[in-house]
Amino acid sequence: MPEYLHQHLKVHHPHLTEMNELYFSISLYVFSFGLVGIFVPIYIYNLEFSTVQLAMYFMITEGVRTVFNPTASMLVKKYGPKHILIFSYVLMFFYVLALYGLPFYRFLLYPAGTIGGIALCIFWMARHIDLATIISDHEPTTQYTTLLIFSYIAQGMAPLTGGIIATQFGIGYGFLAAGLGLLLASYPLLKTLEPHTLKGANIKLFKTAPTKHLIANFAMNAQSIVGILIWPLFIFLAVETYQDVGLIATVSLLTSILVLRTVGKMGDRGKNSAVLKLGSTMRSAVHVIRTFSRSFFNTLGVNLLGDLTDNMTAVPYTMRFYEGARKYGIAPYLTDMEIAGGLGKVFPWLIILILGAHLDLRTTLIVTFVTAALLTPFIRLIEPLQEKGSRD
Repeated sequence: MPEYLHQHLKVHHPHLTEMNELYFSISLYVFSFGLVGIFVPIYIYNLEFSTVQLAMYFMITEGVRTVFNPTASMLVKKYGPKHILIFSYVLMFFYVLALYGLPFYRFLLYPAGTIGGIALCIFWMARHIDLATIISDHEPTTQYTTLLIFSYIAQGMAPLTGGIIATQFGIGYGFLAAGLGLLLASYPLLKTLEPHTLKGANIKLFKTAPTKHLIANFAMNAQSIVGILIWPLFIFLAVETYQDVGLIATVSLLTSILVLRTVGKMGDRGKNSAVLKLGSTMRSAVHVIRTFSRSFFNTLGVNLLGDLTDNMTAVPYTMRFYEGARKYGIAPYLTDMEIAGGLGKVFPWLIILILGAHLDLRTTLIVTFVTAALLTPFIRLIEPLQEKGSRD
């Protein structure tokens, strides 16, 4: 890069280096984990574990993730988000290794869930604190959607790649490729110093984040986990191959990138509240429409609509989330919100655990979609941004 251009970027974008570092690291992370991530419920199902065991696995994963949040927050404050992100990548490597060994050692099911829960917990806590610390006040929504675009390009290619590997060679090779990529994802984080964090901030559980924010994050994460993990299992019941599930996910994710930049620009023009209201309304409807999916093409259509509405919901919601962190205290606020979100992630699996013992899997999943539709409107309870030209 020419020196004059480097200096220009340095003057006008003081956090560009840290953001680029995060862009590349997280892109490699989401690609690597994305090779197998959406297939984990299908993988466990195909290994002939029961619906109850499947639900228990994810309840353990999300339960451990929830209770570990205060510890994760303290670790990030003590060692810095970049160090903890690297640690999470190493733990995630052991997580996919445990899943790789599951056909041979079935007792690894719940230990794998435990390791995965801790890895996901410290990853998201470090990522949130890092972003809340380094994201600038100038066009923050555009900056965040740029991160999402990088991530979505990587994440979008991963399901199809992973699906082809799983169908042609066996999903075990997908786990091995994912493990290698997760270790490589730490390299970009070694290029810059840790950002300054408020190491002295005290954490008093549920004393920082407003109750409305906690309810919103519970709902946001409950409906999100339905779209991320439970819906692909439902797709598999219709299309029956990893490759087709991966193709549907890839086409949808890459197509949804088209709306990200628009959503980011609208947010920075003071339209976050309007986008969140429209997106959450449409998102709720999508959860209901999922129940009618029976073939490759209608699941593809529903998935396209689902990813588009997810972006319209998640981007403005996340901007409110990070503004809340800055307003109420980054570490304690994020700890409260992550605990509430973790409980939200457990909730759909609790429904599956209870109903799965009495109903067939398809009917059980349909109930979770309807529940997600009912919960989605509650995400608008999170405090509005101080937007230009908006009284919301």
